[in-house]
Amino acid sequence: MEQHKSRLGYTLGMLSLFLCGAVFFLIGFFPASYSVAEDDSSVPGGRPTSLHGVKLEPPPPSYDSFILFLIDALRDDFPNATSMPISHSTACEKLSLHVDIPTVTMPRLKSLTTGTLSNFIDIALNIGHTEQLEDSLLHRLKKQKRVVSFAGDHTWVKLFPSEFTRHAANNDSFFVNDFYEGDKSVSKVLDSELQQEDWFLLVLHYLGLDHIGHVEGNTSPRVQLKLREMDEAVQKILEHKKSSNYLLMLSGDHGMADGGGHGGNTPEETLVPLYLYSRNCSKTTAGSKRYNQIDFTPTLSVLMSVEIPTPSIGCLIPEMLQSMSLEHQMYAYFYNAHHLLNKARVKFGHDQVRRSDYYTWYQNATLLHKKLLQPLREGGSGASNVHYQNAKLNYMRVAREISSLLSESLVKFDYGFIVLGLTLTTVTSLHIVISVLYLDLTQQLQLDSLKAGQLLISLAMGILLNLTCHGLDLILISSTWHSILLTIPITLSVYLTFDVAQALLKIALPPIYTRRLKLSIPLPLPLLACFAIRTLTLGSSSFIEQEYKTWYYLGNSLILLTAFRTLRRRITKANVELDGRHLYTVASTCLWQLRKVFVMLMLLTLMRYLHRLQAIRSTITIFSLLLLWARLHHHNQLLQSVASGAALFLVYCFRGLNGQVQFFELAPYLISRIMVPTLVMFWCCLALVLVLGYLAALPQTKSFGDLPPRQVLLQLLQTNLTCSLLLSALLQKVQNIILLPVLLVALQQSYKLCDVFATSARKFSVRLVHVYKIILTIFLARMFYFYQGNSNSLSTIDLTPGYIGQTSYNPVIVGFFVTLNTYSAEIHAFLYLMVHTLRADLRNVGIMQLQPPYSIAADSLIVPLYAALIMLPASFYLCLMVGFRYHLFIYSVFSPKVLYDCYTVLVFYLVFLVTSLYFKLFKNDA
Repeated sequence: MEQHKSRLGYTLGMLSLFLCGAVFFLIGFFPASYSVAEDDSSVPGGRPTSLHGVKLEPPPPSYDSFILFLIDALRDDFPNATSMPISHSTACEKLSLHVDIPTVTMPRLKSLTTGTLSNFIDIALNIGHTEQLEDSLLHRLKKQKRVVSFAGDHTWVKLFPSEFTRHAANNDSFFVNDFYEGDKSVSKVLDSELQQEDWFLLVLHYLGLDHIGHVEGNTSPRVQLKLREMDEAVQKILEHKKSSNYLLMLSGDHGMADGGGHGGNTPEETLVPLYLYSRNCSKTTAGSKRYNQIDFTPTLSVLMSVEIPTPSIGCLIPEMLQSMSLEHQMYAYFYNAHHLLNKARVKFGHDQVRRSDYYTWYQNATLLHKKLLQPLREGGSGASNVHYQNAKLNYMRVAREISSLLSESLVKFDYGFIVLGLTLTTVTSLHIVISVLYLDLTQQLQLDSLKAGQLLISLAMGILLNLTCHGLDLILISSTWHSILLTIPITLSVYLTFDVAQALLKIALPPIYTRRLKLSIPLPLPLLACFAIRTLTLGSSSFIEQEYKTWYYLGNSLILLTAFRTLRRRITKANVELDGRHLYTVASTCLWQLRKVFVMLMLLTLMRYLHRLQAIRSTITIFSLLLLWARLHHHNQLLQSVASGAALFLVYCFRGLNGQVQFFELAPYLISRIMVPTLVMFWCCLALVLVLGYLAALPQTKSFGDLPPRQVLLQLLQTNLTCSLLLSALLQKVQNIILLPVLLVALQQSYKLCDVFATSARKFSVRLVHVYKIILTIFLARMFYFYQGNSNSLSTIDLTPGYIGQTSYNPVIVGFFVTLNTYSAEIHAFLYLMVHTLRADLRNVGIMQLQPPYSIAADSLIVPLYAALIMLPASFYLCLMVGFRYHLFIYSVFSPKVLYDCYTVLVFYLVFLVTSLYFKLFKNDA
């Protein structure tokens, strides 16, 4: 009994170590910054002042003032003659910029201002911590004491806390329900700045379009209204008479996916427009040439007559340089190539650069450039256009070639952290699998308890490995204290490796030495096949992008296979009892008994097409809420059921007030006044359900009276499940609410199929039934995760639920709501499995008479095995990431998937942590 009770702590420890390993892996695979300080500091600074002995003068600023008009999530096809007529018709140049991933705001701003690529892990830093940049275009302007003014997204101020002369940041930039107020404040700043003449650069960052996309999607009517509003702001700048010589640049930081989100790598997310406006615009162009977003920084630097930021690896955009004289254009191309060549020398070495083709191109270009200097300075009459074009072409070839090489070389891996992370994740997964599946072996090897001798040896080896890794520069840590602390996870990984090695050695020994060891859970072939298929598909980028199809197929196939095995078992048993008579009657009766299962399979098929049911969503919503209430009413007290029903009714009212379902026609001012009280009443009903559930259980904690401890535990977990489902009903999209009750129905029917196998203790044990239930639970949870509209692309993360009922941005509440909404199926499937297990124990079903109580099985088998089956694919995928680290789609396909998998383990860890606290508080009696 004590061994069973220790399993929760053991599982919690293994999960904690796994997550630590995942963090170490991510630190090593996605370093916090691409730029290496020592490399950048070695690059010669300053603009070149001579060319083969001929003196050069850097050109002056091409314009008196510059305006960067940035519209968040403005994708390339948004500005057109209908949506933004003024902006579209008056642009001097219409260009396109290719945006690198991740397509979120903070890394895009870093690329716009530094000219270098951002790390993929910047997507995690986009919300919360934002590093301060040390060198950028704004830093260069500050050195020249230029006046720079800013209004808009507060991310700019976090990146550049002291580089703006004046700034007006929107403090609620992450509050996606704000479509207009933040943009109005930016426009007010624009009005005031246009009246002043001291600024050299004005940065405007409008966020309303991005917020509309997150909440209502890219097809929302508000998108066109917002584009018209932005067009009017552009018109206001163009009509301002005081700006005699200016350059207005209209662009977006990233695009918008078809669903309204961003973060992925689709063309809609990675292509943004770049429209240019100036007073001396001679003609407008109809074509659209494409450049990289990192090319914006060096181009703007030469136009502003400041030094190109040291981290920049971009090339020049020729269309932006047409206002410059030919001599100054030639200097700009030379300067950009010279800057990149210096970075290449530092990165690859002088000898390798001299042997390269691009160095030959550079020499040819400089010789032609020198020949052109005298004619160009005399007015260009003697300058050969052929020489000019050849020199320009060679400079651009040099820049593009070096830029491409530097982009590839920016990928840096800290292999020490990667190996440490892989060791921790792999050995913890294997450790818990061996501990669960080979219980007899576990008892012999004592995997659940610490061994002092082994721990001391592991500590010695951990210290030695730590010193070796730092000596060989396999692990790069600047802090000595952090280096010392790193000994702890290294020691734990060595200790666990010893444990796993001993266990595998025991299993691999000849039968004469292992005849006492028995496999506690003989897993059937179909279960192993399904998990093997699912795991092997992780090695294909196409399977990752279309992973939902794998789960649809495997989930339904596994349920259908289980149903047919149940049917065969029932027919065989009935046929034996009837001595072979009336086989047709027996078969038809058994089929009728499985009618609910086949209806469930039909429902699961229909769940794939939820997005096509918009026309009848009011009816579906009512049906979904009633079905959910019926499922909750079946297991709750009367007062709890009434409160749950009221909460679900208020959910429908809230959706009706938002215009998502049919509701009474009310005046707009009435809707705004009723919305908040509706949500307040919902929270009151939810709190009432929670209080009633806990009051029914907690008074029993001292004496327990006639209520056994397992009943208290069941009451608490059931209350948590009910409250979580009610809150999810509020957060889910209207068409997805039906997924909540259908998931419960699917789990219940699947568990009934599994219980049939426990009627005979000779062939099937309770442990095998639990394995069936765990695997079915995981498969159904993943199926419903994708039914909800989720994917392995970051652009499908729905941020809207995080702001329901919120009037400002609170990262904790937003993170909790978004996580609960996104991982609703995962959370509720696990909680329902625990509730079902305890409920079956208390009802004293047939299985109870054959084996120990379900509650003990939940402690000793269900939770550890569930954790193992969540951890194993994730650890396998981390190993694949190392093998595919130079794959073409490593950052666009594989990297988002690894973040999703690690976060899935984290969500399970948090849910399990809460659940395990209840198990510890209410220890089960045998």
